[in-house]
Amino acid sequence: MKSLKATEQLPRRSFLLGTALLAVAGCAPAAFRSHETETGATFDNAAPPRTASTAPWFEAFRDAQLNELVSAARARNLSVQNAVEAIRAAEAASGQAASGAFPSLGASGSATRSENAAGAISESSSAGLNVSWVLDLFGANANARKAAAARLDASRLTADATRLVIEGAVASAYVDLRYYQESMALTRRSLASRRKSLEITRTRFDLGDAAQMDVLQAEQLVAEGEAQLPAYEIGFDQSLAKLATLVAGRSAALRPQLTKGRAVPNPRFRPSVGVPADVLRARPDVAVQEKLYEAAVYDIGVARTQFLPVVSLAGSVTPTNISGGGNVTPWSFGPTVSLPIFRGGALIANLRGAEARAAQAHIAWKAAVLKAVEEVETALAAANRDARSVGTRQRLVETSRKTVELAQTNFSIGEGTFMNVLDAERSYLNAQQGLAAAVRVRALNFISLSLAAAGGTGAAQ
Repeated sequence: MKSLKATEQLPRRSFLLGTALLAVAGCAPAAFRSHETETGATFDNAAPPRTASTAPWFEAFRDAQLNELVSAARARNLSVQNAVEAIRAAEAASGQAASGAFPSLGASGSATRSENAAGAISESSSAGLNVSWVLDLFGANANARKAAAARLDASRLTADATRLVIEGAVASAYVDLRYYQESMALTRRSLASRRKSLEITRTRFDLGDAAQMDVLQAEQLVAEGEAQLPAYEIGFDQSLAKLATLVAGRSAALRPQLTKGRAVPNPRFRPSVGVPADVLRARPDVAVQEKLYEAAVYDIGVARTQFLPVVSLAGSVTPTNISGGGNVTPWSFGPTVSLPIFRGGALIANLRGAEARAAQAHIAWKAAVLKAVEEVETALAAANRDARSVGTRQRLVETSRKTVELAQTNFSIGEGTFMNVLDAERSYLNAQQGLAAAVRVRALNFISLSLAAAGGTGAAQ
């Protein structure tokens, strides 16, 4: 990443330095030079760089419904629309700043008819044309134009950052929705099995083949499952409402599309984000801070020129026709020079304020760089461990399934207790829910990594 700083010393006394600079100042605005930030050669926890996919990062989920939701959010989300309007406002401000480089031209006209005491009527008419031009000898307008252009770039980058954040929010809400949906399905399947077991246990109890404790334990398992369902249902509804807000729609309109259950989306990617300099250069939020810093430095140039003379050219021509008196065409043309001598310290205060704002912008830019590095390294650390966690959970689910089958078989031939069956079923449900949670965490960490790396997370697997 690059930062900008002025290479010229700024004036501290309005009149004395203004007079001195008048003799030596050129016609160009202040020059700037750039330097690289220290970001290191690689990120911590980073894999060797791989060629990044050219597809949008969220397509790693291979989920058509998610793709549709993201597209809808990019088109209709109110935060995105607000960012687009901010671009238009910045374009207008940039155009206004650019207008200072051109002369202004105006026209006027008048006509009068009057009668004097003797009853004589006189008529007169005139038309005027005036022009004025402030010469940009010391770069005030040029610095203002560059500051406005930098802010326009910042507004465009802000829109890019907003779109990226909204994409991440949609993907996160969608992952959460599918997680709660899968958890509800797992719990309901388990409840069906537990209710069947409870029915069998009650029948056996009536026949004298089961103890009261077996019935109570079976009822407890059913109650546990029923108690879990409301939390998942609430989570589903909340995720649905969030998606509706993000796409500027209504939950009722989205619900039919998302009611059919699907597994938690599992992204196919390799956690490789490239070298830090490239990642930071791609992050729009970091680039926004750099552009705002650049604009603030140009503002210093504008404040500096307030100490110097302002030279303007002005002219006018006013043809006038007077009845009975002939035509006259007065005109005028000439330069005007104004030089600030005493403003009560206002110019110094303005300059110091511009310098302080530039220093603040520089600090904000450096903070954005550090925060970006932190986010990438944190997301990489999580992504590198997620695959191992999911794999462990998958093995646990398979082991738990076999345990349930064995416990049921042993119980059916009289070699095991009903308590063993209940414990095995409870462990199996917990293992399935744990796997769904691990896949959810992996998906959310992939989203975090994608946002931290501005979408560059390596080729999809």
